[in-house]
Order: sequence, then C-alpha cells, then structure tokens
Amino acid sequence: MLNPGKKLRERLARPDILVLPGVYDALSAKVAVKAGFDALVMGGYAIAASRLGEPDVGYLSMTEMADALRCIARAVDVPVLADGDTGYGNALSVQRTLREYEHAGAAGVLFEDQVWPKRCGHMAGKQVIDAEEHARKLRAAADAKTCEDTLLIARTDSRAVYGLDAAIERGKLYLDSGAEALFIEAPQNEWELEEIAKAFPDTILLANMIEGGRTPNLTSKDLENLGFDIVFWPCSLVYTVTRALGEVLRTLRDEGTTSSVHDKMLSFSQFNSFIGLEDYNELDKKYK
Repeated sequence: MLNPGKKLRERLARPDILVLPGVYDALSAKVAVKAGFDALVMGGYAIAASRLGEPDVGYLSMTEMADALRCIARAVDVPVLADGDTGYGNALSVQRTLREYEHAGAAGVLFEDQVWPKRCGHMAGKQVIDAEEHARKLRAAADAKTCEDTLLIARTDSRAVYGLDAAIERGKLYLDSGAEALFIEAPQNEWELEEIAKAFPDTILLANMIEGGRTPNLTSKDLENLGFDIVFWPCSLVYTVTRALGEVLRTLRDEGTTSSVHDKMLSFSQFNSFIGLEDYNELDKKYK
C-alpha cells in the first residue's frame, strides 16, 4: 500500500490542477470522496466551527487538530493535506506537530508565519513573525519528517501585512529552508496571482478560494492556466451545511415535521447505504 505522501505525489505528477475541498470530520470526508474528489484538505477554519462552534482565531490546540485529522484520514483512502497552523509554539513544537500529523495520516502539512494566536488568513488584523524565525521552524519540520514523502508546505500571511513583494521574498526564503510547496495567502486580485506564479515557475503552488474572501474566486482551470498546482476550497462545505441545517430545522420548528423538506434529505435506507451498513452486516455475518 502506498503511504499518504506517496499517493499525493503521484497525483501531483499529473498535469491537471488538484482541487481540494475542505473537510472537517469523517462524514464530510466520505461525502467528498463519494462526490469524486481524489484528495482532501483539513483546515482549522472548519474544524474550529464544527468542534468548538467558534471562529478561526487560534482557539484550537494541536492535539484537537491531530485528533480531527486522524478521524478524517481513517474514514477515506485518499490523501489528506492538513493545516498545521503556526506549529503551536517554537521550532521544537513544530517538530512535534509534524510527527503527530504524520502519525494521524497526513499526506502533507502546511505551516504559516502568523503570530499566535492566529486567525483565518482572510480576516483583518493578522500579524506575522520574523521571516527568519519561520524559516527555522520549516527547517525543523523538514528534519522531523518520519516519511520522506510527506509534503511540507510553507504558508505566508505577509501579503496583508507587508505587501506582495515581501510575501514573495518570504516565499523564496521558506523554499530555501526545506519547504517543497508554497502557499501565499490572500492575494488581492488576479494580477497578484499571476505575479506569484511568475515568481515561482518550478514550485508546487497552492491557492485558496474562500467564498466572500479577499481573493477573487477563479475556476480551477483558470488557476491551472496561471501555473498553480493545488487549489483549496476550505469553507464551501461548512458554509453549505450551516445553511442547510438551518433551513431544515426552521421547517421542523415551524411545521412540526420535515415532510416538506424530504427532497433536501437522504432517507433512512439511503443514508445507511452511504455510510456502509451493508458492508458492516456482511462482515458481521463472517464471524457468526
């Protein structure tokens, strides 16, 4: 069996861009794979919302994130990229985070250069640490890998603080420090995305599409044509589920039944089939 990082690298060897929906638990991961996605991303924004009911402002601990990752990775057989936030401390903390994530099933891990407590990359009020400090964290992460195929991703949030040129310079430093892929968060327009692609023609580049965020929502094909290799849609599922749950629950509250929204739901038998009850029953018979 291929390890997660090896699976991811084989997928990245294909010419088409890798589109990753953001998942936040085992169920959303299974839905995404059933829909046809061949890799996933676990981000802190949706995990904070689903596990804590809180915004992405640094409330989550490393162990909570690793636990969420473990549940997701065990539920599916596709590679999962994982949000390592800032590494939850100094360079040695980054090393522990990297190893815990690998053991939890991560195919790749990204580390960002925000000050802790961090916040979503499209929120106002971000601050970043010194570039050399983050470079040391990335070197520590590279040294800590227990699997050489684990993809180490450098993320910089410095565009919002110091501008695009500074973010590009940080990206170069971070790649020189052991990262293999680069994620410059929250470019402001398509021209900035083009400039990032021009600056890193031979690098695995990531983009982040958040509905209503600071970066214009381009199609995956648009980003592929610009030179990007991976695109995250980290919040689409949690936004959709939040609205859908509210709609059904308001109907139940007002009408005392869900009959008028059955078309928005799976039935009992449909959900049992999706979640794998038949497989469980067959396996159960084997040992009786």
